[in-house]
Amino acid sequence: MKSDKAKKVTTREYMMKLIYQANINKEDIQNLEGYINTFLNDNFEYIVNRYQELRLQYSNNPNLELENLKIEDIIDREYMIKICRALKDNSGVIDESINKFSKNWSIQRMPKVDLSILRLCVCEMMCLPEIPKKVSINEAVELAKIYCDDKSPKFINGILGSVVNEIGQ
Repeated sequence: MKSDKAKKVTTREYMMKLIYQANINKEDIQNLEGYINTFLNDNFEYIVNRYQELRLQYSNNPNLELENLKIEDIIDREYMIKICRALKDNSGVIDESINKFSKNWSIQRMPKVDLSILRLCVCEMMCLPEIPKKVSINEAVELAKIYCDDKSPKFINGILGSVVNEIGQ
């Protein structure tokens, strides 16, 4: 369903932004789940706008109803909680995997948005088997095209391809 795609893309995008915010603010990734509600409330207007934009993009219905949306309509909170818990339990392994395949870049030197996208995608690939790895990679590259510089999508795709080869399809 097209509305589901808009919800999934919006959720993934704002999950990446939550990871990024925690990184920039030097907050412990172990406490990420505790930030979800405040983050969603603080960004509600932006989240709604992004969701509406995506719904219109994925729909061929010119009379699409986009009024009176609630956060539950636009964000998959369960997915966000799963990612937060998986990052809490596996952040060391995830960062180790990113470091292993990022030639000439350590995670400390890497652009923070690139790192946030990589952490999210590697987390999905390692911890959420219900999401096809190719979908995770494709969505990560799409995020990189929006939020990163011109070289980042190729850089991110290369790292993620190596991670997939190591952990298996």
